Amino acid sequence: MVDQTSSVMNNNSTSTSSSSRARLSANFDTFLLMLTTQLRNQDPTQPMDANQFTQQLVQYSQIEQQLATNDRLDKLISSAQSSQATTALGYLGTNITYDASQQTPGTSETRWSFTPQQSGEYMVRIRDASGKVVKEQQMTLTAGQATDYSWDNLRSDGSPVGTGTYTLELWRGSGANATKVDVVNSGKVTQVDASGSEIIVMIGTQKVPVSKVKTITL
Repeated sequence: MVDQTSSVMNNNSTSTSSSSRARLSANFDTFLLMLTTQLRNQDPTQPMDANQFTQQLVQYSQIEQQLATNDRLDKLISSAQSSQATTALGYLGTNITYDASQQTPGTSETRWSFTPQQSGEYMVRIRDASGKVVKEQQMTLTAGQATDYSWDNLRSDGSPVGTGTYTLELWRGSGANATKVDVVNSGKVTQVDASGSEIIVMIGTQKVPVSKVKTITL
């Protein structure tokens, strides 16, 4: 889906700008009428202070300039949103590989889904937002085989974890020869959401920000 929120916001913004211009024009016409009437009927021995209406004219001019600036910004925003929607549509039906290393804890467990690129013995490490290792586990993984890793939200010492983002790392091999590998997953994009500040693509029920996408294929 491509959300219609942006078009509604643009219409509301345009309506607001037009309304503001109409009020400014009406007020300015009234101001000029009052000014000319006052000048026509002023006491010649005590003429009106020119500085007063000059300042008011300057204020009207500044408001008009601000409205013009707002109009230009609205057009830029509309153009950017249109471009984002076009980009979003381009993801539909494509196969993507994306970074699947980060998750936030669920109610009872945290689950990562990933596909190893190589078979072998791996050390699985989970780090908190500060980079501290909170869990380690040895696993045997098979290349190309989708893997679901569940964590009970407990640290190695048995204490519960807090909120925040946790990162899963895969280290292939052991000791000094261990090599860190990417935690990735892949799938076909079936839905796109461009309503927020970043495009979100859907693979089944999995939401993937486009900033996490590593490769795209047809």
